[in-house]
Amino acid sequence: MPTQRNVAAAIVEQLDAWGVHNAYGLVGDDIFHIMDALAHQDKVHFYHVKHEETAALMASTQAKLNGQVGICIADGGPGTLHLMNGLADACTDHVPVLAITGQVNLRQIGTNAKQYIDQQSLMRPLAAYSTLLCNPSALPQVMESAYRTAVAGRSVAHVSIPMDVLPMPCGDNTIPYAPYLHTEPASSTEVILGALEIMRRSQRPVILVGAGGRKASEAVGELALRWGAAVVNTLAGTGVTARSHPLYAGGVGHAGSPASSKILQQADLCLIVGANWWPQEYVPKSIPIIQIDINPANVGATTPVTYGLVGDAGKIIAELTNGLDGNANQAWRQSIQTEISAWLKELDSEAAVSGTPVNPAFLIRALQNTAPDDAIISLDTGDHTVWFGRVFRPVRQQVLLSGKWRTMGYGLPAAMAAAINRPNQKSIALVGDGGFAMTMSDFLTAVRYNLPITVIVVNNNALAMEKNKMRAGGLLPEGTSLHNPDFARYAADCGGLGLKVGHSADLEPALREAINSKRPSLLDVDTSDLAVPGTKLPS
Repeated sequence: MPTQRNVAAAIVEQLDAWGVHNAYGLVGDDIFHIMDALAHQDKVHFYHVKHEETAALMASTQAKLNGQVGICIADGGPGTLHLMNGLADACTDHVPVLAITGQVNLRQIGTNAKQYIDQQSLMRPLAAYSTLLCNPSALPQVMESAYRTAVAGRSVAHVSIPMDVLPMPCGDNTIPYAPYLHTEPASSTEVILGALEIMRRSQRPVILVGAGGRKASEAVGELALRWGAAVVNTLAGTGVTARSHPLYAGGVGHAGSPASSKILQQADLCLIVGANWWPQEYVPKSIPIIQIDINPANVGATTPVTYGLVGDAGKIIAELTNGLDGNANQAWRQSIQTEISAWLKELDSEAAVSGTPVNPAFLIRALQNTAPDDAIISLDTGDHTVWFGRVFRPVRQQVLLSGKWRTMGYGLPAAMAAAINRPNQKSIALVGDGGFAMTMSDFLTAVRYNLPITVIVVNNNALAMEKNKMRAGGLLPEGTSLHNPDFARYAADCGGLGLKVGHSADLEPALREAINSKRPSLLDVDTSDLAVPGTKLPS
């Protein structure tokens, strides 16, 4: 590299100083100098995707997986605009992402120059911090402000740089990593004792656990046994509590088990651990709630709570468990297990329907039977997601999804990010045919980087969620039918493994072949568009 580094090189050096190993993006005129700087080093690995939306979704997913800031890089104009959907996912799920985008030359800002847009106005609804770098001397402060905002606020930050600023000399030093940014708030022992007083009065407790409870998995299980509490999970909390736990009732909401809803309706207290999901139609209207979250802003943000605790869930739960006497309400415990047993018997019957096309419940049960215990399963958005939440009984698998934004097209980018950041765990994407078609060009990216992901396409030739909701509401499902290619052949043409299944008898062998493949694989499953029980038109 030249003795006098430029702004582009300084940006890459700063990312390296903060421990950033991966960045996702797509090249364009405005960021040529950033691409050149990336090419001259080997610390920050750049993954070149087919569409900027994929880059932003991968950055968001990386942040969801490891809590560290995800980086996406894009050209100005259309490139920046294409990032927006993935940045919205990061914004609404409160994970740290830093977007770095090019911009037209300084003299063209504010004009009708080709591809110019006011990026700061564009980013305003999504980014907690967005600025235009106009002078090389401001780079260290701008980058630190963006990084600090993203990490400390668990939010989106954005820096745009005019293309003629990137090659300018920049002699300022990088700013070292600041450990204090990851300092976690913690409720005092006195505050925790206040929660214990409420918990001790409960006779019919339930624990609702989300993704934020994953590191406290063992502690949650121990608390449930000592307190005599049922455990239910959000979709993102799947796998926090294993199906072997005697008080694990399954998911909550439409994408959950009927047992969870019945148990919640009888409960007299709910402890929420690392979750921000409270489906109003499936929970009691006035139940007391204690919420534990690492982020104080999340406490009471979704639904009013009786009491809040802030800090590391594992540490807090350990204190709560030690403060309980263990005299659980045995009648409540028996009631929980009765509801669970009745649901599991019904579920076994539901998931045993064989034939062609494949029943969606049968498909999810087959995935449960074949997915490794520590697999990372990325869900796209659609009816298959609801079927998954209803049927899948986890061991310790981790689920990734677009939680609040619920964008279609999420599954494939998320699976790739999981394969990159957790290479020792199997990465599986469960996608609908509609959602996969939105980002399927990036299956080529998986092949390019030899990411051994497995994509399961739930192929029912329809936008089944929309179709079934419209039918349930007495509407004609116009616009919900799909014209699909041969997905298995497409995967093979890309250089991956493509398999097609039309009958339930062939499903598990094909799943095992795909999951055990050492290269990107895709399983195209001819699936029924059967509606999930309880489907209705949104009110």
